[in-house]
Amino acid sequence: MELVFLCPAVKKAVGGVKVIYRQAALMNELLGPSGGRACVLHPNTWRFKVQWFESHVPLRRERFKWRWVGKPSKSDIRGVFDPARDVVVVPELWVRKYGVQLLEAKVPYVIYVQNGYYINKGQPDDLDRAYRGAKCILTISEDATRCVAMAFPGVQERILRVHYSIDVGNFNPHRAKENLITYMPRKLADHSAKALFFLRSHLPAHWKIQPIDGLNESGVAELLSRSRIFMSFSHFEGCPLPPLEAALSGNRVVGYTGQGAREYWHPDVFDEIESGNLVSLAQQVLRRVADWDANPGETAPAPATLNKLSATYSVHQEEADMRALLRRLAD
Repeated sequence: MELVFLCPAVKKAVGGVKVIYRQAALMNELLGPSGGRACVLHPNTWRFKVQWFESHVPLRRERFKWRWVGKPSKSDIRGVFDPARDVVVVPELWVRKYGVQLLEAKVPYVIYVQNGYYINKGQPDDLDRAYRGAKCILTISEDATRCVAMAFPGVQERILRVHYSIDVGNFNPHRAKENLITYMPRKLADHSAKALFFLRSHLPAHWKIQPIDGLNESGVAELLSRSRIFMSFSHFEGCPLPPLEAALSGNRVVGYTGQGAREYWHPDVFDEIESGNLVSLAQQVLRRVADWDANPGETAPAPATLNKLSATYSVHQEEADMRALLRRLAD
């Protein structure tokens, strides 16, 4: 078997791409002893390579043909995949392009839903056929599972909930903290800009705010290890990585859940703010700043909760999920 993970060729840091690479590498290790392999395929690229994290997963290079359906694109996969050997993992955003094609070509495929709010992209009839014809539907969170079950009645038995893992060697609360607040400006940039404006006249001079932008994985981990508060601006996300990485790095997280983060949003680590309520977000950040100033020796919040989160989103759990996928594919 060759398990082929289709993946967008995105240069900027996107958590979903890191998850695909990580799980493709894990599946490659699991398939190796039986003579199979897993790989990542960035369609229509020959030299693209992700630069912002390190990975040794095999890359497969393929060019697709032009397809004149809807918006013209190089998405015609005829002759690319072998139904007897290949199993293709399709991200939810590309089901509209490749789902029905794989079904009609009798190529086994898995749909990977990392964001339940992207599954409406495409013609409803084509999406229905594709989801009902999938060998398995992976979902990254409880929220994504609910979205798929609601949108496509009758596919519940095909759904397999999986978890990503957080590298607790990089993201952990055991380093010296500074009076630093971090956030990711690419997430609802207008919201973060307004939040900074509201904070500008109230934040004590010995506190600083620093965006996390243009850094590789190590740089993100290093900055989160130094900050005390992380502002979350997640918007309609499957199971957002940054707030969880920030929490496991010892930050108090203040902001939006993006819906998908509700499953890990424990109040002893996370402060939920209604999306768009930026005055409340700024006020809560200032309360947390006051808490730190009143107790400067305080360590990371709620170690028991952090231990539980690190176990839920662990390499062990991720591997168990990937083994469950292998069993599904063997049926």
